[in-house]
Amino acid sequence: MKFLFHSVLIVFFLSFVSCQTTKDSTPTPTEETKTETNSTKDFLPPPGGEGEIILNEKGEEVQNHTGEIPFFQKKSDLPQELFRVYIASDSYMVRQIRHTDKIRRKPDPGGDELSKEEMKKFDLLSFVDDGIISIGLNTVTGKLESIAFDRRVPRINDIAKIIQNDASRFNYEHSSKDGSPIITKFLVTYQIRLYPGKTRDEVKQMLQKKK
Repeated sequence: MKFLFHSVLIVFFLSFVSCQTTKDSTPTPTEETKTETNSTKDFLPPPGGEGEIILNEKGEEVQNHTGEIPFFQKKSDLPQELFRVYIASDSYMVRQIRHTDKIRRKPDPGGDELSKEEMKKFDLLSFVDDGIISIGLNTVTGKLESIAFDRRVPRINDIAKIIQNDASRFNYEHSSKDGSPIITKFLVTYQIRLYPGKTRDEVKQMLQKKK
């Protein structure tokens, strides 16, 4: 465990030194909200394609617009991408971008809160990362059968575990007459945002103590 935490600190420190502008690359939801009060939101095409309905973490229908974080706005180039999840210590948001007529994620506010809590321990320096999870459901029961990273794995191992655990807790509603799954393989893309809870000097001191 000490080795993992030491690795996390090293990743944070190197990211801070080599990429100090990263912290401004993705607006936080709070910053987006402030922007919305001063400008009119422009509606954008659904990321999953024309005619697709978008659902949020509460199962509510929402629109794609310029007030969304960029991660949610961009067009999807992965045909199997069904869900986008944004996690920070102060925010948990989901957008289902395809096939809402066949499968839906059941809302789980308690689990969402726990995932936010898990991120707090990593709020050392400003950091943005992403990952893609491949999900396989049982063709009969519709329950989770397989889960693995696909294409993109977060650079911090402990955060990769949080993302994988988060995706594994999802439960789904299937729209077939008998409740059997219509879609059994899909992708969940994640973006994680960490906030600067420590200065560079504080991180250096923590590294020295760990040595």
